[in-house]
Amino acid sequence: MNEIEIEAALATLRTLCARVEMLRHLDYGDLLLPGQQKHYEQTLEDAYAALAQVETALDTLGQELEYQHQRLDEMRDQRTGG
Repeated sequence: MNEIEIEAALATLRTLCARVEMLRHLDYGDLLLPGQQKHYEQTLEDAYAALAQVETALDTLGQELEYQHQRLDEMRDQRTGG
């Protein structure tokens, strides 16, 4: 990941945290207020979209970690005859 991708992932993680925090403060009575049901649904949708983006970024990073681990182990094994 380059710096731009890292910053984008961090911004998305912050968005996810903010949406979850908003949901944490809602209760059933809030949903009965005019317009709040729509606000709740949009917040929930935004949170799940952000979660999917964070998961994708972490999966990509995990794949890179595994690749680098394997690459370095292979180089070590070639040099040590292992």
